[in-house]
Amino acid sequence: MGDIHMMPVEVHFKPSGDHWLGLCPSLDLITQGESFERAQENLREMLWLFFDSCLKRGVLEQVLRKAGFTKEKIGVVMEAVEAFNMMPQVAAEAECRA
Repeated sequence: MGDIHMMPVEVHFKPSGDHWLGLCPSLDLITQGESFERAQENLREMLWLFFDSCLKRGVLEQVLRKAGFTKEKIGVVMEAVEAFNMMPQVAAEAECRA
């Protein structure tokens, strides 16, 4: 999967008791992990699944508009999501060639 910090959506991480929270407020997504690194991994996976699901159902642009994204920001996100979603495929293809 791609680097979570390359996605053009706001993400935050904060400690919560003995866990860390990973948040994407603009898309109303939240996850947790036992460590900062695990919270990052969980949020990365959640974003990938969210975007993948939206793409497969053909509703990504509609979801982003409803979340308040501008037309320009929607274009940036759509491009990044396409690149982000290609990462697992590229990695799998590279492993097959090895």
